[in-house]
Amino acid sequence: MSAWSLDRVEAAFAEAAVDPSMWVKALDVVAAQTQAFGAALLPASGDALPNVSYTASMAPSAASYFRDGWNLRDERYRAMPAFMKSGIGDDFDVMSYDHMRRHPYYQEFLAPHGLHWFVGIRVSCGTDLWFLSIQRSIKQGPFSPEEKNRLGRLTRSLPGSIALSRALGSAAAFSALDAFEFSQTAAVLIDRHGRAMQLNSSAERLLRGDVQIRDRRITAADRSATAALDRCLHELILRRDAAGLVAPVKLPRFGQRPLLAYPGRLPAMISNPLTDCQAIVVLVDPDARKRADAAVLHRVFDLTDAESRLATLLGSGESLDDICDQLHIAKETGRNHLKSIFAKTGTHRQSELAIMLSAIRSPYAVSRESKPDER
Repeated sequence: MSAWSLDRVEAAFAEAAVDPSMWVKALDVVAAQTQAFGAALLPASGDALPNVSYTASMAPSAASYFRDGWNLRDERYRAMPAFMKSGIGDDFDVMSYDHMRRHPYYQEFLAPHGLHWFVGIRVSCGTDLWFLSIQRSIKQGPFSPEEKNRLGRLTRSLPGSIALSRALGSAAAFSALDAFEFSQTAAVLIDRHGRAMQLNSSAERLLRGDVQIRDRRITAADRSATAALDRCLHELILRRDAAGLVAPVKLPRFGQRPLLAYPGRLPAMISNPLTDCQAIVVLVDPDARKRADAAVLHRVFDLTDAESRLATLLGSGESLDDICDQLHIAKETGRNHLKSIFAKTGTHRQSELAIMLSAIRSPYAVSRESKPDER
């Protein structure tokens, strides 16, 4: 223990607070300085997602933790009273050693990975409850009372880094929301539970009637559509590397075409697992959308006439197959045009292209929309 340098741990956390890509490196420093097998950052609420930060050494056990549902029956959360009282807890705050030798969590989950012992350090700030979980193998043995006492220093020095990282993550999410509003695109920020946490003005105007926010969820009168969106968000949030927008979920409306909900995740959401905002839903109203002007697309992206015609129809929410029928071209020709459009616009999916095109207006169209009524 004499070789420990908690100063290095504190410095690594301070660096990761402003650069979320450094969280794994910071946890590597924790493991090295405490002579442990690995480390992870987990929410104290017990609702950890697979995109939480952990060292590479913990990857096999983390995969099992989420895949097999151990995150929903983690016995170590029983040490929460100790975390809240003193800021630090370990396995002996959960159960006796004899009980550990018989308990499924220790024998069926931890033992196959060569793990057993841990110490949890509260690194929360205010209502932001997180803890640093440091793992030791069976051979390494438990943390001694002296080691736990020394680690107690981190309960006072690390919360500031956690709070800063969460604040910067929230700022990035709200900035993205403002950017969507600037382009007159409706968007809703989604938290780690799949609940709506903030929406821009364009979304507020759109989410009325058959599709609206209820109990912090985007809901449609059609329950199956609501369930489909919930399912899509859940699957998206559970993935570790799902940047970008996915295929839209159609939310039916009476007397109108369905509202298109594009779930997605921004790079800043993926890189910062501490932030509450873990996804975004971009909403597109096919009845209100103005088609991007083909001439504008030609000038801005150097699209051919054929590519511009196809792009304008994609931007209005129509499918590629339907567009090919309208333009009387073969499906393969349409797909080739689409590949060229992707390359020229820097997009990778039809959903990304549709959202980008929805914000493009010809100068003539914009001037007409903004001109006062002269009657």
